[in-house]
Amino acid sequence: MRNGLKVLDTDGHQMEPPSMWKKYIDSEFADKAPCVGDIGHGEKGMTCEGEPLAKQDGSYPMHSEEFLAAARKAMERFDRARSQGFNAESRIEDMDEQGVDAQVIYPTVGGQLLGKRFHDTDLLAACCRAYNDWSLEYCSTDSSRLRMAAMLPIQAPDLAVEEVNRMVEKGAACFYVRPNPVEGRNLYHSEYDGLWAAISASGKPICLHDSGSPYLPSYGDRMETHTSGHIIAHPFEAMVAMMSLIWFGTIEKFPDLKIVHVEADAGWLPYWLQRQEQHYDYSGQAEHPDLKKRPTEYFKSNFLVSARGDEMTLPAAVELIGEDYLTFNTDYPHPDGTWPEGMSDLEKQPISDEAKRKIFWDNAAGLFGLAA
Repeated sequence: MRNGLKVLDTDGHQMEPPSMWKKYIDSEFADKAPCVGDIGHGEKGMTCEGEPLAKQDGSYPMHSEEFLAAARKAMERFDRARSQGFNAESRIEDMDEQGVDAQVIYPTVGGQLLGKRFHDTDLLAACCRAYNDWSLEYCSTDSSRLRMAAMLPIQAPDLAVEEVNRMVEKGAACFYVRPNPVEGRNLYHSEYDGLWAAISASGKPICLHDSGSPYLPSYGDRMETHTSGHIIAHPFEAMVAMMSLIWFGTIEKFPDLKIVHVEADAGWLPYWLQRQEQHYDYSGQAEHPDLKKRPTEYFKSNFLVSARGDEMTLPAAVELIGEDYLTFNTDYPHPDGTWPEGMSDLEKQPISDEAKRKIFWDNAAGLFGLAA
């Protein structure tokens, strides 16, 4: 607890040890597991199927010296956790120090892994199982505070359904996929109906989270530096995913499917709902017969959007949309996140104490299996 308020950080990350993949993957895939290899331009990094997990050529690269230097500098604030291998104990120590009660934890390398096409989707599914088993074991250090997000092999929807069912039994708190199109499919594609049905039946949310330099289509591809690509990719992918799930009938078809957008900020939300409402007023269901209600109704019944504490647009989002549809994240322990200032930044926002309480905890706690 922090200054009388419980705090749920809905976007934390694992820093997966490179050896984890081979150790935890099914034995038949051990020789194909993600591993450290040559990724070009004189660098070593994570590879799988003979390719770097993060795209190294073309637009939106991650390897400029200027970018890497900035990232190294920003990571200095996590030296204590790094010295302990980013283990669960160091994470809890940091959480205790800052008054964070619980954290939802996503992959880092795993997010990049989901950003590449796989020639062997059985290998991808095995990678997801390996990460999920390892992360669940990590979070078992204190599962009441470390809430594990299970990554899904969405490139193969049938295998993703199998992993949902497996991880429901094992105790995952939520399910993680990227918002990008995969194999030419947007998230509303009918091939995902079985997946959304399984997640809806689980009662657990799906969390949409972009990650850097994918091979998959990304708005970041329009840029020529990692920074510029990163600026647009995360929010734009989130905005399009939200719109498409509403307009193409996914939420109408699966009214119990709860969706949390993380690491995309929240300041765009009033404008984006406004934009959708304008088009609804103009054309209604003309091209979208599955749209049975107004877009904002679907948003308010099924979505949460996580905000950084330092967003100057947060008061406007609270005023225009309401305090019940926002939650909080820091991106711990990534270099571009807001840890540890994010909590105090939210505390200083010119919004009501009730809104702070809801954003810090109440709005999302129940979704992630925490006491409201």
